[in-house]
Amino acid sequence: MADDFRYHIDHHGSLVRPAGLRAARAAGEPGALAAAEEEAVIAALHMQRRLGMSAVGDGQFRREHFESVVYDHVEGFGPAAGPQPLADAAGIPAARRRRAPASPAAAGRLADAEAATPLASVERPVFVVLPSPGYLAAVGSALADPAAIGAAGASAQALAAILRAEIQALAGQGVAYVALGNPLYPPLLTVAGRERLAGDIDVDAVLRLLVEADRAAVTELEEVPENFRVGLDLTDSGPLPTTERGYHPAALDALLDETPFHRLCTDFPADPATRLPVPAIKPGLVLSLGVVDTSTAAAETVETLLERLDPVFEQRGEDDVAIAASSGFAASADRPLMSEDEQRAKLRLVETAARYYWGNEI
Repeated sequence: MADDFRYHIDHHGSLVRPAGLRAARAAGEPGALAAAEEEAVIAALHMQRRLGMSAVGDGQFRREHFESVVYDHVEGFGPAAGPQPLADAAGIPAARRRRAPASPAAAGRLADAEAATPLASVERPVFVVLPSPGYLAAVGSALADPAAIGAAGASAQALAAILRAEIQALAGQGVAYVALGNPLYPPLLTVAGRERLAGDIDVDAVLRLLVEADRAAVTELEEVPENFRVGLDLTDSGPLPTTERGYHPAALDALLDETPFHRLCTDFPADPATRLPVPAIKPGLVLSLGVVDTSTAAAETVETLLERLDPVFEQRGEDDVAIAASSGFAASADRPLMSEDEQRAKLRLVETAARYYWGNEI
């Protein structure tokens, strides 16, 4: 179904951490850190509102890194051990990898605090991005044989139940949109990535593991608001693996056929050969296109972005498209990719390009 609440400007969650927040995290004093997080979140919310973002988030300022919203609240994650070829291929830093537990157990809510301040602070739809269960189960695993894949699959399904409960709670809290992030997909979906991995893992079995777990997290949601949406985000905080030889059609079909997600978020770079093929995305699935490059502080021109986007709008119309940056802005809690001013300029580019297509509807 098409996105019917006009959420046309997309964002992947993470924002550049302000210097004060980075200093408070480095100091390690819990009370000072909590105060710094709250101050930074409120400032970021008002920045997003002033820029005209369709929905706002907390910048993931309460997380050490993307995955920690789960690692900090689900018992049993341990150090990753052995080779992790899929995580290597996806460019996931070693510090963000954990071995998933066989029987994960959540110690309360995962993202309650992340949603609470935005919901109370600004009159704007609120979104939250969570790591997907398939990602969490696979990122710290070798996936080298059927037994390892089976163990990861069982863990992924248990994590899917935890994530589904959290998504349900976020919807009840008033959050408008939840995206599950899984940056492990690009190597499994691209020709070059699959060839690179073929000697290390069963790429189709691992892809099936991720798809089944991630879908399980968003199916059978009960009594959520009619305009509540769930998305699947393939991007990550930083440059994506190369896709210069294009996407594998059968692998892409395995991900997209009968998907329960309302939105698919993907990088949409300048080189046409590296993009996800738009004609493969069926009408009704909103395609969020990451046209503004977060891997560099250099700003694109609006004209350049529109040249890239115009053919997509001609093919799909305005209902099934959203515009975004190519990924989140925070590579890590302590290593910003760009300054806050440069980040603001990038977000303003997203908003300006969107107004060429939707005008005041955004």
